[in-house]
Amino acid sequence: MTSNVAGSEPLLRTASRPFPLPSSRALSQTFQHTPRSFPRQAFTQTPLASEISRDVSEPPFKKQRLEGTTTDYGNAAGGETLRPLTSRNVVDTKSGLPIGSVNVASKADRLEKELHARQTPPLPIRPGQNLRPGGVHQGRALAIERAATRDAVQVKRYVPEPPSSAPRFHKASPADFFPWTGDHPEDVLNELTTKSGSYDKGQVSQNESSTARPSVWSSLKHKSGLQILSSLLVSALDQRQVHGTITATSTFKPPPRVTLTDTKREAWLRDLANPSIPLRRLSRTIPHGIRGKILLDHCLGKDIPTSRALWLAKCVGANEIRAFKRKGAGGVFTVGGEIKWIKDWTTNVEQFLESIVCTCGSTEWRARANYGLHLASHLYSEHLLDQDHYHDWLMTSLQNSDLDNLPIWLQVVQTHRQEIIQHRRRGKRLAEATLDHIQMALLPDNIGVYGSVLQQLLNLLKSIMVSASACFLLPKCWDRYEGVIRWCIDQREEQLYACFERLSRRNKSLQSWPARQSRRPRTSRQNTIALLDGLNDEPNFGKIAAACLRVNDDLDVLVITCLEWSSSIYRHGSVRTYAAARLLRIWNKHGVELQQPILDFLAANPNPKGLRKRDIYRLLAELINSKHLSIGKYLQWLIARGTLHSHGQPGRDGPCDVRLLFELPLHGLPNHVLNLRQTLLATLGASTEEEDRMLTAMKAKVAHQIPDFFSQQEIPPSPVTWNGDYVLLSQTVKSAVARWIRQTFILRLQSRRNSGTSESEDADRQITDLNRKTVDIISLAQLQAVRRILEEIQEFTILADILIMISHEVNSLVLTAATDTINHYFDVFYAIGATNELFQNLYQKFENHNGHGLVQNAFLEALIDLGSRLPDTAREVSRLQKEISAHVSGLSGAACSPISDNMVEAVQAEESTFSDEMEQLLASGTSMDKQTLTRVFSTITSHLEKSGNEPDPSRARFAQLLARLRGFGPKKFDTLVNEWLQKLLRQCTRPNLSTIVPPVICFKVVSLKTVLDIITSLLHLEDDQDHMALLASDTLDLISKVYLGPMPIVEYPMYRMLNQSRRLIRTSPASVVPTLRVVIEACVATDLSTRNWVRTQIKCLPVKALVHSILLQQAETAKDAELMLGSFFLDPDIQNAIGGILYQEDQGDFLQLDLRTKIWRVLDNMSEFNIPLAELELKMIMASTGGSFESTADFLPDMFIEHAYGVESDRIELWACLVSKISLDQAASIRQRAESELLSEAFGDTSSNPANSDAMLNGLISIVEAATFSIPDGGFSPLVEQIADGLTSVLPLSRSGKVRLNEASESNDMYRCLGFLLRMLIVHQSAVQHPRYPQNNLFRLLMSLSLILIHSPLNSHLELNKDVFDVLTLFSDSLSEDTRSRCIQSLRDRHRTRDPRLRFIFGYSETVESEWLQLVMKSSAAAAEIKAEEDLVATAQPYPLRRWEMMQDATPVATENDTSLSLTLFGAKKSVL
Repeated sequence: MTSNVAGSEPLLRTASRPFPLPSSRALSQTFQHTPRSFPRQAFTQTPLASEISRDVSEPPFKKQRLEGTTTDYGNAAGGETLRPLTSRNVVDTKSGLPIGSVNVASKADRLEKELHARQTPPLPIRPGQNLRPGGVHQGRALAIERAATRDAVQVKRYVPEPPSSAPRFHKASPADFFPWTGDHPEDVLNELTTKSGSYDKGQVSQNESSTARPSVWSSLKHKSGLQILSSLLVSALDQRQVHGTITATSTFKPPPRVTLTDTKREAWLRDLANPSIPLRRLSRTIPHGIRGKILLDHCLGKDIPTSRALWLAKCVGANEIRAFKRKGAGGVFTVGGEIKWIKDWTTNVEQFLESIVCTCGSTEWRARANYGLHLASHLYSEHLLDQDHYHDWLMTSLQNSDLDNLPIWLQVVQTHRQEIIQHRRRGKRLAEATLDHIQMALLPDNIGVYGSVLQQLLNLLKSIMVSASACFLLPKCWDRYEGVIRWCIDQREEQLYACFERLSRRNKSLQSWPARQSRRPRTSRQNTIALLDGLNDEPNFGKIAAACLRVNDDLDVLVITCLEWSSSIYRHGSVRTYAAARLLRIWNKHGVELQQPILDFLAANPNPKGLRKRDIYRLLAELINSKHLSIGKYLQWLIARGTLHSHGQPGRDGPCDVRLLFELPLHGLPNHVLNLRQTLLATLGASTEEEDRMLTAMKAKVAHQIPDFFSQQEIPPSPVTWNGDYVLLSQTVKSAVARWIRQTFILRLQSRRNSGTSESEDADRQITDLNRKTVDIISLAQLQAVRRILEEIQEFTILADILIMISHEVNSLVLTAATDTINHYFDVFYAIGATNELFQNLYQKFENHNGHGLVQNAFLEALIDLGSRLPDTAREVSRLQKEISAHVSGLSGAACSPISDNMVEAVQAEESTFSDEMEQLLASGTSMDKQTLTRVFSTITSHLEKSGNEPDPSRARFAQLLARLRGFGPKKFDTLVNEWLQKLLRQCTRPNLSTIVPPVICFKVVSLKTVLDIITSLLHLEDDQDHMALLASDTLDLISKVYLGPMPIVEYPMYRMLNQSRRLIRTSPASVVPTLRVVIEACVATDLSTRNWVRTQIKCLPVKALVHSILLQQAETAKDAELMLGSFFLDPDIQNAIGGILYQEDQGDFLQLDLRTKIWRVLDNMSEFNIPLAELELKMIMASTGGSFESTADFLPDMFIEHAYGVESDRIELWACLVSKISLDQAASIRQRAESELLSEAFGDTSSNPANSDAMLNGLISIVEAATFSIPDGGFSPLVEQIADGLTSVLPLSRSGKVRLNEASESNDMYRCLGFLLRMLIVHQSAVQHPRYPQNNLFRLLMSLSLILIHSPLNSHLELNKDVFDVLTLFSDSLSEDTRSRCIQSLRDRHRTRDPRLRFIFGYSETVESEWLQLVMKSSAAAAEIKAEEDLVATAQPYPLRRWEMMQDATPVATENDTSLSLTLFGAKKSVL
């Protein structure tokens, strides 16, 4: 290596001034390998060198360094100090080029050159150059001195750079910048350039010494001048076209593959990874053996840039594809091989991505994942992958991924989301996978860990719903995903929530009938009935009222539904009237109108079916009393309607709208209203005198039933006597009698207060004489009589007012009876709103008189039962329980000893003194052994069994003793009770259960549930059928006591057993079904007396009410009843016994009716209140035919179809529910008849009465939907074929595939019928989606629906258009790939449709890959001579692109036509001529 000590340029003597020689002029290739000619030594710099090299512009510390640094080159002869000479100092003076290393020159020559250089002035500064002060020589000397202090460095090629301050042209090189080369004109200095300088001089031809205007103007000033000029320009353009058009054939060919060693292959791949190495250099050859996943792994491992990796993949792919063509096979085999190779390549890319995902969490995983995703995305965008295979793999990977690897798959899916959701098949899978992962992430164990993943899933879900909501048409699994989507969407996001609501409606409309029936949304009316029935379980009126308002959009329907519920014959209990009145008052407080809906209901239903008219009048009377209904408006309404003139005096069963005039409560009405009512009554031929006589007779009867209660002045004389039932009285008379009783009670209370007798004086007087009754407001007998009268006339509001006044009484027996009454009618008083006040008054009475000894245990126990059923009374109940515990402890005495003394005397005591002796025995100790407990229990139960025919007080005392005995050993006692009941119930001569069991239950000795369980177990084990029938009948009578009207007057709290019965029927109705089954089975008993007695009991109203309550509580209970009773439906006696359960009144002998009449009665009386009952009765009727199809084939289909005309649509939907309860053959016959009728109506003339036709068609479709279970599963349905033919005839097609428009009147009928046909297709979707369904038929059906969808007039019918799209989407999921391709070919090629909805459903792109580029074939020259020019037609055919050959720099040398797609096809021109 040569020395570079100086690092400066030698001086070139040109003319008389030096010029610096750039370092780039040095022959580095020569001098870099020239050996040193002298050793490097230090020498002392001469003053000359110091003076030359000193730079005054340097800072002081640099000056010191330069001055103190010298290099000494000495010789042996003289030892003179010389200036160092390097190999670059020797320059040829002629050529100006360095000539190499030479020996040191002589002293004289060197000094002469140095002095001459010092005397030569520098060149002037060029424009734009800013040299530093000190000149060129000082800079050169400074560089020499700096280089002298460093070690020798390698020679570097000098590259001249333009100065930053040089002026520049726009987007060009710097102006006037020409580095010295020796060949440029500015590099030569001569006399001319020295004097005049260097400047550019334009080359001027001798022929163009001046302007061309004179020579051209002479030609242009003539008329043909412009034509000559244009012809010249056209000639120039033609020549440019001829010489500039590319005519060379394409020289493209992919880079050849060569087998290389591993070292060379790695070197080649490293060069490929280096962006500075051009691809043309690498395209000479590419290594053989790099393909598939190995290629991708190399790209990843060597971090090859994505664009260059894509180039390599194209090179390999192009060679592989061309290899198929070189093998000799052609045609289909070549195309098939190419497709197979592309699929294999796609599989390699998929495996490559999977291997990256599997390394999640490793070192540099993020960088590897980013590279892999970018590379795969570029391969996809360049169409180098099988996109269908790639998308299917993406969906499969997303579905099978766990939550840990889900983010990476979500990132990949987000990249291709738009392409995926463009097709239904893949978009559906994406929606399902997203929802499945959301469900997994919402699990309690995952929601806190995968919060970020859940957020990504939610974002993906919302984006799909906004851009492609049809992907969520998932009718088969919508029930599973609906709740998840509802959770994901906030109601504040109005757009998304509205989209979700639309999707919910569309999915539910596409569901099959069994799926919809399992969770079919109930109507608002059905929801209201369910909420009202819930009052029995949770009497929260505010909550129920708010819920009813939420589920009802039509408030008039809400009011009418509540009115019907309160008076339905299938709902029992007086509580309904007062509960409905309270709810109506709440709704009226919130702005709901009551008057007009009720009047409309009375006008529309003068004789309502399934309703009790007296209950309607009772409810309206309550609303009138509370001023929520106006009698004056009702009277005006009657006058305005003008219906009174067409009616006579109506009876009790007369039209409700007119009969209400006789049922109005008249208390507090002004005189003008009373006069108007009297006038209207006179119009009907009635008068108020009859009401007055009836009221007087009723007062006399009431006064007779309640002795010593009314004064003589209050009892009006009555000329007539009423011996009828209170139920037969009008509501007007009932209200007047009830108010008269309450007014009398108020007068008695005021009389007592005016007498000045205080309660404390009454207490003292009662302590002295407990039998004295003169100070009582009311006696126990009077209270019982008043209660019985008010119970019969259903005036519980008046009864509540009387009980509130009685709560101020001090008689313990009266207080106990009043508390028992409240407990018995707790639901009624709670609906009225009086229970809290009653309890607080009674509790306050207990607090005031607790120390006087007037409070009995019975009163305390009844008060505890009342308080335990009320909210917020825990403190008072606890206080009462402590008081009764203290009382019982006081009776037991202080001695804590076992009961043994005098036990023999107590056990052997006479019947008259047995209760007292046993009471003393139980009070004599606090413990008892098991033997003693058993003996005492046996003694008490034996006396209880003997008292079956004795008065109630004896049985009540025995039951009290058993309750006391239970405290000595509850477990042993319960065992003894169970054994005793089993023994008692098996006895043939046992007493009636209604006399023995109620006291035991009421005193909490045993529960009713335990008694029923024991009876059920005995019914399964007993063999004697007559005995079983009697036992079951007694049990049924015991349970049905809850539906008896008046409260029984007994010596024990009967309400406890009744409350248990109500609770048992509500919570566990299935436990009563076995008993009912045995009772029904007893109808065919051998004993005639038993059979008649059981039949009579079944037909009584309490048992019917019990059956109604059991079957209407829960759907499961009705199913259990059907299963348990179904085997007995075939017996005529059983049919006659339980026939007509839909009717409250007796319908006579059920067997005397013919089959058609029975079925019609069921259909005619069916409503929302009795659906389970109607289903059970129809099943019984069908079972009576033996289940044979022939017996009903003649009339059953006709009955359903004929009665579908003119019947409300909601009634027909109720009928449809009955179809699912009949046999398969019968349902199939009804369905086929309905389908035939529907098709004839759909394609027939319905323009005469389209409204009736629509109602009828809706009813028919409802019947067909209910009979869906009768559709065979063989994969073939003739009806679908008929519908497909009908769809083709609805919109006839022309040869071009365009739909011809019909007349306007016909179009409306066509669209209406089309909607019904679509519903029929949904009903038969199970057959269409069956795997064995013929694909040809499915193709024809889908083509018809597709052409209807693109029918342009259909766009104005948005709902119908949406229905067609939904049905087409539903059936497209069942297409095979071949049928799908056939549909695509027909729609795209034959019908030329590009409708985006069809492209989404069938999954084809807007344009085929080869369609956007067409190759135009012109006619030949011979044909051009024969045909006229206008007749020449150019033909075009698709020109497919070779995606794998669309690459850059494919050849080592660039040519004008080296592209895969030849430029000659486009007539391309050269950019530079």
